[in-house]
Amino acid sequence: MLNDIIGLFYREEIFNHIKLEKRQKLIREIVEIACRKYDCNAGEILEDYTDYFELCYCCLTSTPDLEEGLCRKCRGEE
Repeated sequence: MLNDIIGLFYREEIFNHIKLEKRQKLIREIVEIACRKYDCNAGEILEDYTDYFELCYCCLTSTPDLEEGLCRKCRGEE
């Protein structure tokens, strides 16, 4: 469900009016609340949007260096 809402905001270009750092903070907080309170999966929430937000779905680190949604550390390259 949250992935659909993110998709709606993305499609309507709402995120384009927010600087990247603030976008990342907002998405990070949404994912943390969803995972902590509602047992959601960050990978499912961020599916198709990790590159846009430059966020690793595993550790929520900000980085443009993502492969399949994972940063270098979570890919085991560090």
